[in-house]
Amino acid sequence: MRAFLLCLALSPAILVGQKREELVSIQRDVAQLEDNVKQLQKSLDEKTTAMMALLQQAVDQANKNAATLAAMQRETDQKLAEQQTKLVTPVATLSMKVEDMSGDFSRVRENVAELVRKFNDLDGKVTDISQTLRTMAAAAAPPPPPTDTVPTSTTPQPPPGMSAELSYNTAYSDYMAKKDELALDEFGKYLQYFSATSHGPDAQYYIGQIYYRAESWADAVKAFDAVLEKFPKNPKTSEAQYFKAVSLMKQPNKKNDAILEFKNFIKDYPESAHFREAHTHLRELGAERPPARPKK
Repeated sequence: MRAFLLCLALSPAILVGQKREELVSIQRDVAQLEDNVKQLQKSLDEKTTAMMALLQQAVDQANKNAATLAAMQRETDQKLAEQQTKLVTPVATLSMKVEDMSGDFSRVRENVAELVRKFNDLDGKVTDISQTLRTMAAAAAPPPPPTDTVPTSTTPQPPPGMSAELSYNTAYSDYMAKKDELALDEFGKYLQYFSATSHGPDAQYYIGQIYYRAESWADAVKAFDAVLEKFPKNPKTSEAQYFKAVSLMKQPNKKNDAILEFKNFIKDYPESAHFREAHTHLRELGAERPPARPKK
């Protein structure tokens, strides 16, 4: 009991001591907190100062850039104005030169037209002179022979300067170049004046080949037949007979004629390079059976 009373007597003192210690602890915590706040405030002030410095630098740089851009714009505008000033005069001068050239071209066109007209007049005068010369030449020609004189040849005489060799070579070159119309006319003139020469059969044969190449079968038959009739013995005879037969085969209602021509060709020219082809065509026409196959 005494101990209990002693505890009761000591309790207020103990409580007061504990409260004092707690108050001191709180004061230390508050002091520490104030110190932390001061440090935070100091750090914030430093960072704010740094940010303000950076911001000021950015503003200064932006002002500098704006000033630089403004200067560049002024310089660009000035240069463009100078270039425009420099180009106006050359462009105007070029325009004037183009107009002058247009006038010159018009004058050149007129001069060319005048030259063409003069050339046409000159051509007419040359034609007149040529006609006059031909008339004078005809008047100066020797008189015809007496009627009782026997002519030595029925072949017409070629024009002056026309030779057999040159005429044939020219016609053959045009034939090889497939200038068929020109070659046909040239071979015809060659036969008109030089049919008795060694190239006469060749010229007639190539006329047939021109018609054959153009698939003008009837004309080809006539041309090859002329080789056989007018030049029966020459190196082109066998070729002319073979191609005459082929040209007949190409025509409707000429089957029997083609068969007869192929058979005559086979009989007359067994050594020809077209011998086997002739047999092939006869089989195609139904006039010959295929060769029998050898027995095994």
